[in-house]
Amino acid sequence: MPIQLQARTVRANDLEFGLLEAGAGPLALCLHGFPDAAHTWRYLLPALAEAGFHAVAPFMRGYAPTAVPDDGCYQVGALVADAVALHQVLRGDGEAVLIGHDWGAEATYGAAAVAPERWRRLVTLAVPPLALDPVLFGDYQQLKRFFYLFFLRDPLAEAVVAADGMAFIEKL
Repeated sequence: MPIQLQARTVRANDLEFGLLEAGAGPLALCLHGFPDAAHTWRYLLPALAEAGFHAVAPFMRGYAPTAVPDDGCYQVGALVADAVALHQVLRGDGEAVLIGHDWGAEATYGAAAVAPERWRRLVTLAVPPLALDPVLFGDYQQLKRFFYLFFLRDPLAEAVVAADGMAFIEKL
């Protein structure tokens, strides 16, 4: 019988987080990126649970059903604080694994730097370590892949993203 994901909410870093989880054992915290959600991990969570982990994927701040922060803060520092707080609330220990994709990878690097004793392993996807930025941003082909990072900073982006039922996000 396949492992079923359970949904629940927890309070961490002064926010209500919705999350998906499966299994028991050391924490495997999976942080999604943009424009994804916790459902990104729907295939990995059962596999991690079968491997003996308490696999958890929170909906990051501002992604329903997680609360929108009162201060409107979505910077990497806030995501790092969320990851560290979720580790505590979910009773993680030094055997925890932290997995991040895209914006979640940025939070993963930060959480490992802020609280290295909490994480046994890190896995990041789509965003390399900061030390590689000069190499990546010096390559025109790679810069084209990052266009959305620059585009979304433009005030015009809000209207473009909202148009046609958010079709831009689907295409992205």
